[in-house]
Amino acid sequence: MKIRIYQINMGKDEKRVAYQGLDELERFQGSKEIDSGIYECVFDGEVDCKGLEDVFRKFNYERPDGYTGHSLSVSDIVEVVEAEDTDPGFYFCDPIGFKKVDFEPDKAAPYEKEVIRVLMVEPGKKAYEAEIGTTLSDIYKALDCDIFQNTFPFDDPVAFVCDDEGKINGSRPNRAIRDENGKIVDVIFGNFFICDSSSTSYKSLPDDMMAKYKEMYLLPERFVKINGEIYGVKFDPTRGEAR
Repeated sequence: MKIRIYQINMGKDEKRVAYQGLDELERFQGSKEIDSGIYECVFDGEVDCKGLEDVFRKFNYERPDGYTGHSLSVSDIVEVVEAEDTDPGFYFCDPIGFKKVDFEPDKAAPYEKEVIRVLMVEPGKKAYEAEIGTTLSDIYKALDCDIFQNTFPFDDPVAFVCDDEGKINGSRPNRAIRDENGKIVDVIFGNFFICDSSSTSYKSLPDDMMAKYKEMYLLPERFVKINGEIYGVKFDPTRGEAR
């Protein structure tokens, strides 16, 4: 099925109709008509569902990749765009089942994919600011990997998100992690990005942290092993000069 999901923006819900059934609309807002202008689109995509009840279960228990809303609830509206066994149209999630309704999607806030600002660091390149999506597929694409991990090498509330298998899958060595004395304690292989880790989800890197880590990791490194110890030499890829 191809669907869109619309939920009420609580900041626009002056009549407090969120989570109310169709039969309650007139009592709360003086009209049985749905106010499309207080809704926003929170999902737009394809799901492996056979009908609306499957959609309800999926968006309550599985939370598919790319979903930015809350669990599917009463007063939400599911737009069926394409489906084998369900007619296209808009369906209101009522206390019991779904009811087909009139809805004006042009009046609702459009779907906006969540993006965050990160410091992207790639082997052999200067580090740069980038905007990436927060879905799993977006992160896999940014890192060019199949599985990733978070590391927290410093006291700052930042996460280094990198290829979990970079050291064993042939990825190139990227940047060194050094201790307070400048000694290399680890080397990250493959792409990684640095983002804010002050909450349970990835967030944009604040300006001060962006400046700090961009200075630390701007230039790529070449690594050599001398007497059993690894050393990293920074170089400017635009000039090919070691520093």
